[in-house]
Amino acid sequence: MSVARLFRNPIALVLLLPLSAFADAPGFDRPGFAFASSTLPAGSWDMEQGLPDLQRDASGGMHTTLYSADTTFRLGLTQTLEIQLAGSAFNRLDVRTAGATTHIDGAGDTGIAMKWAPALADRQLSLAILGGVTLDSGAGAFTNGRPVYALGATLGRDLGGGKSLSLYANLNRSGAANTWTLAPSFNFAVNEQIGAFVEAGRVAGGGNSSTLVGGGLTWLLRERVQLDLYERRGVTSHSPDEQAGFGISIYWN
Repeated sequence: MSVARLFRNPIALVLLLPLSAFADAPGFDRPGFAFASSTLPAGSWDMEQGLPDLQRDASGGMHTTLYSADTTFRLGLTQTLEIQLAGSAFNRLDVRTAGATTHIDGAGDTGIAMKWAPALADRQLSLAILGGVTLDSGAGAFTNGRPVYALGATLGRDLGGGKSLSLYANLNRSGAANTWTLAPSFNFAVNEQIGAFVEAGRVAGGGNSSTLVGGGLTWLLRERVQLDLYERRGVTSHSPDEQAGFGISIYWN
């Protein structure tokens, strides 16, 4: 198998890497609304890949499905600071009406961000703040059309026994429009390798507001690689009908 094909197949790449290439994995940002309330240790990095994620919606006789293979690279700079680079080299939009079905492919926008996770006096609490910009570098059907500036935070509370609560809040600003997201979640361990979560998210501003509820599973392989599976359903008339995805996150030190 060629090197180029390995990087197009991250699961095969993981299976061929020696265990010494990994260290104990920290919290990954996939797959929920919230990102992890921690940063990567200094000098370590990860790749978080959608395989893919999708969004389905139906309205006025039109059915749309958007597939996005989102990729995020995270690099720990210090014990409390990391840098992130994100993009989606592959996107596909399927549009189906009574008379025809069309397909559009293309790359998405590219983002860069910094995450800070300060040490808190209460060890049961954790906090991370993420700020960044997404540049309108994507193809016509998959770009916002102008830069998007984002500032978000995740506050976590360890409940013990493999259970925790988190609250995610984020503000996106693009042009003169602001979009808010607020999402609480409950996380719990099924066993030593499998975790689960339930969440709800409210997105408001910049047009129609939406509310989604759902959950997912994470499976930690070899203690350094995480597979994830999630689904969310819209519960208001202007919400997407479904958001779902499968992904992999890989950590190196």
